[in-house]
Amino acid sequence: MFKKKFEIIQKRMELNLQEIRESLSHSGDRGSSAEGVVREFLCSYLPPYNRIGEGEIIDINGAQTTQLDLIITNEYHPTLNDLSGPEMFIIEGVACVGEVKTKLNSQDIDTLIQSCITYKSLKPELQDGMSVHGNRSDIFRFVDHRPYFIFAFESQLAIATIHQKLRDYYLENGTPVEQQIDAVFCLDRGTIWNFGDGTGSYQYKVSNISQPGLHITNQTNDGVLFDLMSWISSVIPRYTYPRAPIQRYLAP
Repeated sequence: MFKKKFEIIQKRMELNLQEIRESLSHSGDRGSSAEGVVREFLCSYLPPYNRIGEGEIIDINGAQTTQLDLIITNEYHPTLNDLSGPEMFIIEGVACVGEVKTKLNSQDIDTLIQSCITYKSLKPELQDGMSVHGNRSDIFRFVDHRPYFIFAFESQLAIATIHQKLRDYYLENGTPVEQQIDAVFCLDRGTIWNFGDGTGSYQYKVSNISQPGLHITNQTNDGVLFDLMSWISSVIPRYTYPRAPIQRYLAP
């Protein structure tokens, strides 16, 4: 039932993109409108404490990301703004981030690889007495760092080409799994998931053997939005902070 519902919503989003293209001539305006469509969707289907914004993220050491299209907060991010425009966020209050593309191309992949590495370099402060739920692999990837995904309405590249570009870059540069893109969702192409070291709670198995790394899990345009929501539900970390993280940022 849920999968069918998301298939209907996906078709509606594709029509929204067509409408945006017909009504807006400037590529920047089209991109902003497309991001708004995705934010509106996520706001409708995630819990109320997962607010959806855009902007930049900082950590307590002063590290900072580039501009990010989708920033999904957790219940520990203070309500400092109305999220009507780009804002600043603290990494401890971030559950997950994503980048939105109306038409993904090869140059975008190169840019987003670096954007993800910068984002994953931020270090959330883990407090004494903090309670964390998950296995060791998931905690390392999604609590010590936070999840990152790409969402594309359309792609100039086949899903296999995107998969190969990511694999090649990470192998050639020895990029550790905790700095890699965690998933790619292309409405017209399919889905790629990164299964890390293969020991996380969600696994990709062949002949009942868990396979690490990046894998194409959907090679069609059917059910991609359902894939996105399944992935978000699997990777958003669960933990309890004993003290409000913002206190450290406000200390003199």
